[in-house]
Formats: sequence, C-alpha cells, structure tokens
Amino acid sequence: MKSMLMATVAAIGVLSCMTGTTRAADIIEPIYVEPSAPAYEEPVKENYSGWYIRGDAGYLFSSKTSGDYSVFGERGSRYHFDELETKSSYTLGAGLGYRFSDHFRADVSLDYYDLDIDGRSDCPSYVGFGCNYNDSTSADVWTAMANAYVDLKKLGSITPYIGAGLGFAHVGYGKMKNEICNPTCGAEGNFMGYHEGEDSWRFASSLMAGASVDLTKQLKLDVGYRYTRVFEGDAFGYDQVDSAFGASGVQGRDHGFNLHAVRAGLRYEFGGGFGKGKEPLYAAAPAYEEPAPFYEEPVFK
Repeated sequence: MKSMLMATVAAIGVLSCMTGTTRAADIIEPIYVEPSAPAYEEPVKENYSGWYIRGDAGYLFSSKTSGDYSVFGERGSRYHFDELETKSSYTLGAGLGYRFSDHFRADVSLDYYDLDIDGRSDCPSYVGFGCNYNDSTSADVWTAMANAYVDLKKLGSITPYIGAGLGFAHVGYGKMKNEICNPTCGAEGNFMGYHEGEDSWRFASSLMAGASVDLTKQLKLDVGYRYTRVFEGDAFGYDQVDSAFGASGVQGRDHGFNLHAVRAGLRYEFGGGFGKGKEPLYAAAPAYEEPAPFYEEPVFK
C-alpha cells in the first residue's frame, strides 16, 4: 500500500513538470524591430536664374554743369558760361536682363531724360557794360547701357542691391534762345538770337543703389537711386545774325551732365526668382527624428 502511494505521488510530480514545460514552450517572445533611418532624397535645386524685364519712371533732380562757346570773328577765342543748369524733370526707362545666380544679374537698358537747360554769361566789353547773355534751351537725352548688379543679403521680402553701367548717350538739343539783357532781361528792345541745336553721341556711365520688394515670387517692386554721367559734346550753332555773315559749324559745347534721379519700377523674373522669405539655393534635408521602436505584445497559445 505504501509503495503504491509513493508511485502515485511520483507520477503526479512528473506530470506536473511535463505540463509546465509545455506551457512555457507555448509562449512567443516579444519581437523587437530595429528602427531604420529614412531613405535619403537628393535636395531639389531652386531656380534662381532666368530672363527678366523691367520698366522704370523717375524724378530727375536739377544739377549744375558748365560749357563754353566761341564768338564769330574772334579766331581761337572761347568764353565760358558763368552758370549752366539743368532743371528738375523726369526720366523713363526699360530693360531686358538675365539673373545668373541669387546674387548676380545683368541687363541692357534704354533710358530717356528730359532736360530743360538755362545758361547765363557776361557779355564781352565791346557788346556793352553791365549786360549779360540769358540762354534757354531743351535737350532729349537717350542712354543705352549695359548694367551689372549685385543683390545683397535678403532682409525678409526686401533685397538691397548695388550696380554700375557703361554705355552711350545720344544728346539732341532743341533751338536755343539767346537774349542780350542790357541792362535787364525781358525789356522791350532786347536782342533775341536763335541758335540751332546740335546732336551728338557720347560716352556715358552710371552707378545705382536701391532695393527690390517681393510682390509675388516673380514680380518685384524696384526703388532706387541712379547717378548717370553723360560726357561732353556739341550743344548749339551760330545765331541768325552770325550765320548771315557766313558763320557755320558748332559755336557752343557743354561739358557733360551729372544726372541724379530717384526711380521706381517693376521687374518681372521669368525664371522664378526668389520666393518670399528666400529659400536656400539647395533645399535642406529634413531633420532626422529617431522613430520609436516597434513592440508586439506576447501571444500565448
């Protein structure tokens, strides 16, 4: 009887061990998936190059210049204007350009300057004491320039720039009116002479500074200052009295013009230009974020 009891206990123990082992074998261990880095994508290059057109209008400040003239019958003599001034007026311009990079662009431009010119000089002693010449005329100035610009660091939607240009100017004078004021101008009986204007081609140069404002990604408002130097050239011929006595050719010359203008206009960039806020030349890769590990709950069978 005792041996049978011992055998039964032993059998129960072996069965319990076998059952526990079976259950432990049925548990599926948790699966850990190692996170992988995101696939690298080649950054996309922004389009900062391309053609553009522009149009401008501006206010032309008055400025002083100088000039000289000869007197018929006095071979080799030259007299200088005591005063020669261009009055304030307006300027218009248009251009076609190309952006080579986010900081460099260039264009060719055609600009018009409307000039009204007043001059004054003392009469030679043989004409009369205390008298002076009072002159007035106009001139149309066209400039054809090749310009280069450097766009500086962008400040929000505003891009400051500096530039310079070289080219040619065509100056076309109108008829000049010359009054001998003796002793006052506008008095009845004063002599009035009329001089035919001269046309001439000259060298020209310019310096620019300003800023453009992004209205859209491609359309810019451009506001700036431009200084243009037009070099010296022919101005007017002899009046009707001297011409009647055989005078011909050029009597007067100007010593060039210093044209100062503030301008505003629009520039349209076909290549896309800068977006608002100025994206970098190459789009930056997204910042890497460590993903959370994937974990599966254990499953009991």
